[in-house]
Amino acid sequence: MSDMKQKIELQKNDVNSWLKSQKVHDGGRISRAVALGALNGLLMIVQTAILAYLIDISIFSIEGDETFTLPQICGALIFIIIIRAALGYFSECYSRQGAMSIKANIRARLLQRLFQLGPTYTQTKGSAKLATLLNRGIDSLEDYFAGYLPVIAYCAVIPLAILVAVFPIDWQSGLILLLTAPMVPFFMILIGHKAQRLNQQHWAKLQRMSSHFLDIIQGLTQLKIFNASRREIDAVKKISDDYGDETMGILKIAFLSSFVLEFLASISIALVAVVLGFRLYYGDVDYVLALWVLLLAPEFYLPFRQLGTQYHSKMAGVTAAEDLVELLNEPAVEKSDSVLFCPPFDIQIIDANFAYTKRNNALTNINTVFASQGLYAVIGDSGSGKSTLIDMILGFIQPSSGQIIINNIPLSLANRDSWLQHCGWISQQADVFHGSLAFNVALSEVYQVEQIHNALGKAGLGAFLTTLENGIDTQFGEAGAGLSGGQIQRLALARVFYHQPEVLILDEPTSNLDQQTEQIITESIHDYAQEHLVIVIAHRLHTIIRAKNIIVLDQGKVIETGTHQQLVELNSYYARQIR
Repeated sequence: MSDMKQKIELQKNDVNSWLKSQKVHDGGRISRAVALGALNGLLMIVQTAILAYLIDISIFSIEGDETFTLPQICGALIFIIIIRAALGYFSECYSRQGAMSIKANIRARLLQRLFQLGPTYTQTKGSAKLATLLNRGIDSLEDYFAGYLPVIAYCAVIPLAILVAVFPIDWQSGLILLLTAPMVPFFMILIGHKAQRLNQQHWAKLQRMSSHFLDIIQGLTQLKIFNASRREIDAVKKISDDYGDETMGILKIAFLSSFVLEFLASISIALVAVVLGFRLYYGDVDYVLALWVLLLAPEFYLPFRQLGTQYHSKMAGVTAAEDLVELLNEPAVEKSDSVLFCPPFDIQIIDANFAYTKRNNALTNINTVFASQGLYAVIGDSGSGKSTLIDMILGFIQPSSGQIIINNIPLSLANRDSWLQHCGWISQQADVFHGSLAFNVALSEVYQVEQIHNALGKAGLGAFLTTLENGIDTQFGEAGAGLSGGQIQRLALARVFYHQPEVLILDEPTSNLDQQTEQIITESIHDYAQEHLVIVIAHRLHTIIRAKNIIVLDQGKVIETGTHQQLVELNSYYARQIR
């Protein structure tokens, strides 16, 4: 148990160190904000001195005895107030800009790491959880960098400056301030331990809730069909109520800590005031000096009170940062940029094995070849390893043993991005992004108009294009809102014709389509395979009957290979499936 606690504490220290190290990406803005804030604090000491002097001469001064006139003192006070307001404004601007810059940098690095890890990782972790991390998680860091870090610096500078100002004129009050100051952070940390645990539970519940909501939205059609929507509404209500209760629990801790900190600060200020009152009564201290110290006392505790408020921002940031650090530290194979690929491609899979965590082997001793050009079909029952094999060919997962050889180059040693530049992909349900038709074909805001029209024509969308008022600039919603299933599949095919990948991989793209659309896409794929390498995960006979080679998988093993005619003559697994 002791070793486990030490490990958890070490992880927290690593996260705190990582968070502080991100300051290098703020462009120096947070440091400038701290410097301006510290200067603001020093001017506050001068302002309180002027204010105490102004009050003193207004009440007790004798005509002609003033060193400075009343208008001069008021002018100096107004000037310092204006300067302090400007310093506070620019300090806040710099801190927020620095936090935004850090957030943008972290978000860019996270996206880059997700692209490196590939879709297999996102499917394993859950898209809702990752979306929550990329948005809500990173946003929770803003108050950490813009609020917590500057306040930590103020706690080190401003109270020390006040002590330096107070001790030479009134060591007794300075001693009270010095002895009571540690009580504030002590109780803050004492309360903060429970709040940290609640923050972690709150963050975990938010991620689970996000995943649950996404599952409901994605399965909305099925829920309506099976009349299960009312049950899910009740479940969502319960989850939301639990999340609200968790949030209120954290707020209670936050209010409690604020109350304790304000109470301790008020008691300490009152103690200073009482001591100064007695000393004024006995004539041990001048009125102007006593007033100055009394004005400085609340300012002495202000950074500590602000630290108590920002401490909850720190805990929220650390909780989110734990998942951020875990994702950024997720191992990704670094590949040599010097090893690049050039078409045509011969793909060899040699003794490849792969097993998912805590599961039996998904693939076992896979040996097969995909040569240069032509249509290759991969078939098998659900769970036989077809998708895993495709992910391995694309480089999204690495075989636990064996190799993927492309043009005599091991994929594990080469540049995966260079390989993927030559690959295309069409799934059963193609993705459509919010944007124009041209953007969805080119996957870029920069494109060749003539090539867009040619690609849409080859994909059988020429007639559909003429019905669109804005042509290729027509906007479509997320997930293809405004397009039918057949049009979405043809749009995916148009991407292939636009980009002309040397290797095209398909996951039965003609499923759930009408006969006419299916025939158009099937013929287009066969024509494309005449000059390119096409690998298709197939479930329909007409897709595989014309394949150059058919790879039959069963329970993660290649049990048969050959043409349709050869496999039928074997009268084994494939022939039984055909019958």
